[in-house]
Amino acid sequence: MTNTRVLVTGATGKIGGAVAAQLLEKGVPTRALVHRDDGRSARLRAKGAEVVIADIFDIQQVAAAVDGVDRLFFNPPWHPHALDSAVAFAVAARRSGVEAVVALGQWLASPEHPSLMTRHAWLTDKLFELLPDTAHVAVDPGYFADGYLNLVPMAAQLGVLPVPTGGGRNAPPSNEDIARVAVGALLDPNRHDGRAYRPTGPTLLTGAEIADAIGEALGRRVRHIDIPPRMFMKALRVNGKRLGFDQFFQSGMRHYGPEYALGTWEVGGPTTHVRDVAGVEPEDFLTIARRYVGGPESRRTAGNFMRQVWNMMLIGVTPMHRLDRFDRLQQHPQPAHPRFSSQSAIWRHEHAPVDPSDGRYGVIQTHPASLSQQVG
Repeated sequence: MTNTRVLVTGATGKIGGAVAAQLLEKGVPTRALVHRDDGRSARLRAKGAEVVIADIFDIQQVAAAVDGVDRLFFNPPWHPHALDSAVAFAVAARRSGVEAVVALGQWLASPEHPSLMTRHAWLTDKLFELLPDTAHVAVDPGYFADGYLNLVPMAAQLGVLPVPTGGGRNAPPSNEDIARVAVGALLDPNRHDGRAYRPTGPTLLTGAEIADAIGEALGRRVRHIDIPPRMFMKALRVNGKRLGFDQFFQSGMRHYGPEYALGTWEVGGPTTHVRDVAGVEPEDFLTIARRYVGGPESRRTAGNFMRQVWNMMLIGVTPMHRLDRFDRLQQHPQPAHPRFSSQSAIWRHEHAPVDPSDGRYGVIQTHPASLSQQVG
């Protein structure tokens, strides 16, 4: 493996950065593809990564970045043209003879989903499956722990965790465990070829149990509030710039709240995929939360308290983005009969048990010849 070079896209992001760091810790030659040269890319370079600056939508720059690598970790952007980037990397991988592609996707991935991001995730999986002589492994996490822990400053100051769960449960994985599964697949792609893995935490948790864990990490009581999805989307608009969530991301995210209430995150969970692929036990939510509570915004100060009160007031008076209008103006395609994942026969088939005897669940990879029959 020491002579194998791996290209990591999105290498300054939370998942891509963790993948690159873990590969470098194992002594694997790693090429980190980044959008700009900044402090984050400098830190990767200091760890021993070969840093390449490229536009992931430019086929010539993508081809140059892929040239000379043996394996690829494809981390798609939150972007309306993410599928264009996937096609560029598939073409470059085919031309360069890349031996394996490990692609980050979504547990919700379905051709019928109302979210364009989620339909793109499904198409990206199918695209990389079509590459001949190239091993393909999908890493399809559900709702990340990071999504809840973005609210740590509010929980620290106000003692509340406002997340719409609709009474459903989730086993949220850490960024690091998602990366561990990806790295495990990159280290031994032939063993994992054709498989899709869903890393999860070790336990299905209710919203109240997630709030309790955050409260324990903070050293104060935190109460879960099952807010309406519309209020959650207003909060995303208020905090979107700080969190890096643009209107396109919010347009997709609004369709994930109903999946919670439908129990989609509970299907097949928790999995053993972190242990199966990475050889370690998945991190529990409290362990993950403790890494998020040390920031300056978590300190119980008058200034931080007032900022969170002001933030709550803004959420109350801020209208939700007109996301249907945004989709029309951006000419986002829509399926003829959109369905949430758990309501889709295609999704239910692809997420059936792989081996019911040992409780392992994952996506059943579909042979391209049968794809038209499923979609039709």
